Amino acid sequence: MGRRKNTIKFYNSSIILICIVFVVMSAAINFTVDPYNIFKTFKIKRFNIIKPCATKQERITKIPQLKLYKNNIDILYVGSSKTDWWLNTDYHSKLSGKNVYSMALSSSSMQESIIMAKNSIFLHPEIQKIYFGIDFFSFTEGYYDTAVDVESIREKNLTKNELLPLLISLDTLNYSLQTVINNLKQKDISPDSNGNICNINNPKAEYYFKQTIKKYKKEYYSNYKLNQKAFLALKEFNDFAKQNNVEVVFFVTPSHIADLINIYHNNLWADYKTFKKKLADMFNYYDLASINKYNTEPVNSKIKYFRDAVHATCLLGEKIALNFYTTPNDSAVFITRKNVNDYLQKEDLKLKNYLQDNPQTVKQIEEYSDNAF
Repeated sequence: MGRRKNTIKFYNSSIILICIVFVVMSAAINFTVDPYNIFKTFKIKRFNIIKPCATKQERITKIPQLKLYKNNIDILYVGSSKTDWWLNTDYHSKLSGKNVYSMALSSSSMQESIIMAKNSIFLHPEIQKIYFGIDFFSFTEGYYDTAVDVESIREKNLTKNELLPLLISLDTLNYSLQTVINNLKQKDISPDSNGNICNINNPKAEYYFKQTIKKYKKEYYSNYKLNQKAFLALKEFNDFAKQNNVEVVFFVTPSHIADLINIYHNNLWADYKTFKKKLADMFNYYDLASINKYNTEPVNSKIKYFRDAVHATCLLGEKIALNFYTTPNDSAVFITRKNVNDYLQKEDLKLKNYLQDNPQTVKQIEEYSDNAF
């Protein structure tokens, strides 16, 4: 009987020890690989320098990442992936002479962007300037009211509830393994400190354009209605930032002409102009979606400035950086209350001329849109 008890005790102890070893090893692997780019541990090529899973849980990981970030932040970017994808923070830091950090989120709603900006000011009160990306799609009523998956924070230090899922969860362990496997397949790729990779090679451009045109019609444009709450929330945030001695630079995110034609094809061009007019009534801003030589590139495998209809590449991001920090160029137009009406009339004419001069491209885009369902 005593031998049996000892056997059971040994078995139980072994199980507990195995579990402890598994947890410790998982935490060590996750900390070392750092799949979410949170702990900023050492980075080794063909091991963990590329972070393909960094955006998998970003609504959970962005705040802990910011809490662990010990350097001062001079310039902060917020917005959706339409901001994040072209933003090379290292290049922007070098050009501006300031430390640039991104808190942009994929598919971010207006409320989420505002919450992330306020959280950032709370954690890093030294922030001097915020570049705030504004997306037309995020102003539709349903999306603004429902898409909020981040919370305001009250604690500056990392909590156990924030830390444990980043170290010992099976999801994180799986992402660590995916990170290592992905890095083994890559050569000579160096992401910026924010984890973004500047890659303008886009052999599947036509496929990506087709998919985004379909997605935006189905999810955002088919029942679009401007939400006045979004405008009010932006104005309130601008006032909040001023009270905290933070300058806010607003900008409408880049869109390829294909997206603008999709907006026009869905009878939303008047709403789109109203959207820009209302913004100008509240504050000055940069319009990065003006019709220009960058967003009218033909859609083929050689396209340089756009990955799809709504996401610009880092190459256009470099032009935007020049506009923001040094020399103004035609990648953006600075909009004020005084010039907005004249500007929108010119955009009307540009669109009309493009529709007339590029019938085949327009037909192709309309076919993508018509097949959205």
